[in-house]
This record gives sequence, structure tokens and C-alpha cells, in this order.
Amino acid sequence: MRRTLIAWLIFTALAGASVSSQERPLKFSGEVSEGQMFRKSLGHGLDFVLAPTREPEITGWTVKVSPRDKPLDAECADFLCVVTPPYRFQNARYLDTSYGVTAQEAVRWSPREFSFVLNCADLKTESERVNRVLWPYSYSQQEVDEAQAKLGSSPIGRGKLWIKDYRITPGQESGESEAVGAIHWIKFEAEIQFPAVSEKRAEP
Repeated sequence: MRRTLIAWLIFTALAGASVSSQERPLKFSGEVSEGQMFRKSLGHGLDFVLAPTREPEITGWTVKVSPRDKPLDAECADFLCVVTPPYRFQNARYLDTSYGVTAQEAVRWSPREFSFVLNCADLKTESERVNRVLWPYSYSQQEVDEAQAKLGSSPIGRGKLWIKDYRITPGQESGESEAVGAIHWIKFEAEIQFPAVSEKRAEP
């Protein structure tokens, strides 16, 4: 009986330590209009960003997590792209009318779930792994196998974005040759979860 009690106490203590090391999710809300940028500090030197799409005839935003001290066109500015699959075509990062997605389809994708690395060093590491997986003919089989096995193994944060309200011009049918409509304004809620303290690595 005493051994059972001791084991239970140890388990409870370890569970409590695990919970305490995990940061509470950061929750926030916002709204953004067509052509405008939304940017909010997440702590840890990072910002959550909705970057407006600059391509003609495409409206909406790209979801990013970026370093506070770097412009969005810098080399190390998008921590989502290397750990939020699929890595080709449309994924949760693109809250816009790219790839023939209509405006109504874009705003109805909710919640959008994404992951992000925590620093530039891990961005470069994961980018190299993605490149090996997507373009394997440029690497040896051993390099490709290693990249596949380790892809996404860097410490990562996770996020969700819910679209709560919107104003759009509805599109017709999905497809490159059809009118996809336009996204004029959205109201959203977001939740960001950083990994446990023990999983983080400081920027070298």
C-alpha cells in the first residue's frame, strides 16, 4: 500500500511539472481589411502576422510567425512555411484566393491549424530537410531518408485561427479560369501554444 502511494505521488509530481513547464496558450482576437497587415507580439521575440497578398487578382493574407526585428521580405521571416504541410499548393497558411480557391471557401476554412519553428537556425535546418524531401534527385538516398525521418523534429509551436466574421465578394467556381471573388475584411480569433520550456532552444 505504501509503495503504491509513493508511486502515485511521484507520478502526480511529474505530471504537475510537465503542466507547469508548458506555457498557457496565448489567445487574442483581431480584424483586418483588404490590403492591410495585422501584426501582434507573441513574446519570445516573435510576431504573429497576417501579411496581405500582393499578387494581382488575389485577395487575402498569408499567415506568418516572424521575428520582431526582421522585415517580412527578409530571408528569415516566415517560421510557418517549413513545418506546416502540405509543402506544395494550398495549405492553412494561405487565407486567400490563391490556387483557384473562392473567397467563400477561403473564409469557411476554420479553424486553420499551423505549426512554426522558434528561430532562424531551426528554420534553415527544416528548410534543408523540406528541400531534400521535395527534390530528392538533388541528394543521395541516405540524405533523403535522413531528411524524411527528421522532418519537423525541431522544437515547434502550434497555432489555430478561427474566422468569426467576414465580408467578401463571393466567387463562382473554383479553378484558375473562374472568378474567385474577393475577401474584403475578416474578424478572427487565434490561439498560440509554445512548446514546453525543456523543448526550446535559444537562438545561437
